[in-house]
Amino acid sequence: MRLLALAGDIGATIAQIRLGEPLRALAEQRGWSLTLKSFFECTSADLAAADVLVVQRADSRLALRLQQRMRQMGGAVVYDIDDLLTDVPSHIGNQASVRARALLRSRCMSACDAVSVSTVRLGIELALPQAMLVPNHAPAGDYLSLPPEDESQPVHLIFASSDRLATGFIYPALRGLPGIKIVVVGPPAADFAKEGFEVRAEPLRPRAAFIDLVRHLPNPLAAIPLESSRFASCKSAVKWFDYATVGVPTLCSAVSPYSDVIQDGITGGLVANDVGSWRAALQRATTDRAWRHRIAIAARAEVRQRHAQQHTVDAWALVVTTAIARRRQAGPPSDGAFRWLTNAALQVADQTVARLRVFNRARLARRHAARR
Repeated sequence: MRLLALAGDIGATIAQIRLGEPLRALAEQRGWSLTLKSFFECTSADLAAADVLVVQRADSRLALRLQQRMRQMGGAVVYDIDDLLTDVPSHIGNQASVRARALLRSRCMSACDAVSVSTVRLGIELALPQAMLVPNHAPAGDYLSLPPEDESQPVHLIFASSDRLATGFIYPALRGLPGIKIVVVGPPAADFAKEGFEVRAEPLRPRAAFIDLVRHLPNPLAAIPLESSRFASCKSAVKWFDYATVGVPTLCSAVSPYSDVIQDGITGGLVANDVGSWRAALQRATTDRAWRHRIAIAARAEVRQRHAQQHTVDAWALVVTTAIARRRQAGPPSDGAFRWLTNAALQVADQTVARLRVFNRARLARRHAARR
């Protein structure tokens, strides 16, 4: 079996969680081949060398052409989606772009043989009765030791998000809270600073680097405040997976997806979305070292048992084989000889275009770096 997986940026953290990490493991276990690329790098030669094309969040004319061409060649296509992109709230940075591409996204989602979703609720909200669940997973690796406990150090309270928070109640809940050092990873750091908090601001980073950061903080405690909305409820609890895997105890808003997977007071703390509840939960968690230790142990055991990478790998295997079966059932494409000649010509053209795309991307990156 030959797999080709494409994303807008194949090196992005979400692309690696959804595609790179589990598909590498699947290919290794089954003896399959795997090619990972960004959309702009893909050529007809890549399509011709694959049996199955997996596309993540495809919503462009280029992606649609690649999907259509793959199916014309007789290959199967899987469309992967992990967010409710039909209902993106205003605090999400790329909201305008997501909305502008709605029609193309719908066309791409239709030009496939299977749709993989990260949660059951997401498939329901997207009105995709044939959606297949491919859950997100905890990071692979043996993290045997818990993060350091040091009574001479404050509790390091961690907030991490790729977008701004839509939970203004967290700021008054934190004011005047003693014995903590706030660590903010990603865009929310600017909002914390505007609210007058002194924080350790950290940039977004790949998953392995993020895990390495939080697991070496002394006395770590993670906080995941999340608004109650259709969009948020369709997310997966992947942040909790990361923290729990390395033994970082976590407080989460008592909303989906966290209320779906966390046992309150056992594998984490579920907190109502109001100032008083968050204030009380933070006070307890930051002062009760035994509570943090107990939660860390139980959460780590839970994610290893119920959210391990192998669950995602097995789900991907089912999606791939189902997509192939559906494509075969649909029958061979018509006009095979004409299509073969067309694709041969397109392969030559694509190689030139791909080289130009790579060159232009590198040139723009150099310009951006020079402006810094």
